[in-house]
Amino acid sequence: MPITSFPVELVSKICTHRGMAALYALRLTCRSLFITTADAFRRRAFRRISVLLTTDGIQRLSELSMQEGIREHVQILMVVPELLNGHYNATYSDFRRWDCIQGALGRSRKEQDSEQVDGKAYNAVYKAAMADHRHALTSVTSIILLQECIRRFVNLSSVSLEYCPAKATGDIICLGWRRLRAQLGFHPDFKRERFSHKRVAREHDLAFTLLAKALIASGRKVKRLSTCGTHCYGVGLGRLYLTPEEWASFLSCLQGLSRLHLCHESSAISSHRQRQCDFLAAVAPSREILRYQIGPYNSSIYREPRRVHGLFQGLPFQRLRVVRLRLIELPIDSLKQFLRAVSSTLQILTLRAISLAEADDPSGPLPQDMEETKRHWWRLLEFIRDELNLQYLALRKVMFRKNPLKIVDMSLTWGRYENNVGVFHHRRTGLSFQDWMNQLRLK
Repeated sequence: MPITSFPVELVSKICTHRGMAALYALRLTCRSLFITTADAFRRRAFRRISVLLTTDGIQRLSELSMQEGIREHVQILMVVPELLNGHYNATYSDFRRWDCIQGALGRSRKEQDSEQVDGKAYNAVYKAAMADHRHALTSVTSIILLQECIRRFVNLSSVSLEYCPAKATGDIICLGWRRLRAQLGFHPDFKRERFSHKRVAREHDLAFTLLAKALIASGRKVKRLSTCGTHCYGVGLGRLYLTPEEWASFLSCLQGLSRLHLCHESSAISSHRQRQCDFLAAVAPSREILRYQIGPYNSSIYREPRRVHGLFQGLPFQRLRVVRLRLIELPIDSLKQFLRAVSSTLQILTLRAISLAEADDPSGPLPQDMEETKRHWWRLLEFIRDELNLQYLALRKVMFRKNPLKIVDMSLTWGRYENNVGVFHHRRTGLSFQDWMNQLRLK
């Protein structure tokens, strides 16, 4: 039986289970299917929109937001705050060594049958593209267009800064990417790398400021907010270019936020603590998921946990179900106090690169004492057993006084030999927390 004879509802259901490339191919097989699958395609293709912060990217987003039958499907808006992996000020000698430039020069030499081709024309276009991007980051027009788009996307529930994808993929439309590639004249195909936050800190702060001002002007209250994606790079809240009135309005926009991924840029922590407290207090009552870490995470660079003395003290959490903490050193009593405050709703807890400490410990690492390290973490596990009702707990690379704890979790079917991972998952193993503790070995 040909698919064209299926009911529209069944065809739409089939479309939801196919990848975007397969859906494109299906729609092009015949006119009837192209028409029949139009609504299913719009739901899939335009649910998540990524946009480059360039003049063309923002303009295309504005045009899309005015399209009836499309704007209603946009639920997630991802703003890419950087271009070309943050290579903003590459010297000409470095620019010529890029693989993508070497490939473009090779093709140009073949087409022109000349060895005299250099990269100056490509370099001029590269500089123009970067100048346009930086202009878009600070332009009043960008704020106006972006806030109009946010207002028109009536079902928009999530906004974020996103380093990936920085180009179009099979499942996500990235507005502005095609024009950028055509403008450059070469394929800016960089390997995904975790680069220093300093390379993009200014642009990241400007992009988040732009997004904040657009949210304020639109009056939209979203449910989800993320400062970064797979590659974590912190925002310096104190460096956001917002007046006190704009900051208060931004906090008002965040009331009702249920999911927050907030990464602080570490050098901005101590000098702007009040903005952090204001920010967290505004979103605490409605928040269900919390990811909190200090400083950007880079897999190629070792980073020590940073000291905090209190963890969200006095914040009115009422619905917190999931907590993921990372790269923090704090007194064990502070962690217990926080967990006790959210114990009635907390179900999932992840502690990664967390270092316990005594309240009066200095910030640097102290002499290794494995028995003391084991004793303090065992006390925390007993506290979790007695006062929480978790369905999931993950420990990875945890420490006491920055001295690592070795963990052997015999319930794992993966990663057993890493010696730094412990995972309690009641639904997966069927073990009670006490039974899981009984088989756990701390070294």
